[in-house]
Amino acid sequence: MSRSPPEKRNTALRAAADTRTLCLLHIGDLDPSGVWLPVALAEDVAAFATAHGAHSELVRVAVTEEQVARYQLPSAPAKATDRRAFTAAGTTQAEALPPDVLLDLVRAAIEERHDRAAYEAVLEREAGEREYLLADLGE
Repeated sequence: MSRSPPEKRNTALRAAADTRTLCLLHIGDLDPSGVWLPVALAEDVAAFATAHGAHSELVRVAVTEEQVARYQLPSAPAKATDRRAFTAAGTTQAEALPPDVLLDLVRAAIEERHDRAAYEAVLEREAGEREYLLADLGE
């Protein structure tokens, strides 16, 4: 998603058209920018969403300090010139995560929020519609 105000507003308007909470899944570097930029983005989207009756949440999928330790990812000291609050022991780039691990993290984040009952209902409705159409076509 773009960080421009119109895109943030459009995202919030799409969220307002739905009763569910808009969940922003974020993958970013573990460094001051990677921590603070998505927070600012989420705050802006949340402000637009609230103004239109919607709710949103930011979920950091990667990179976290726990993932750096678990996967033994390389890290480097934070830049001394960056004065933003940052409590991690070091910085780690998102690219340090192996692609298969990143895929598993994203898949788990999506599945954790997936409404299985709604999904099954759609599949059932599709099957019924398919049967109806095939019968109507004489197959």
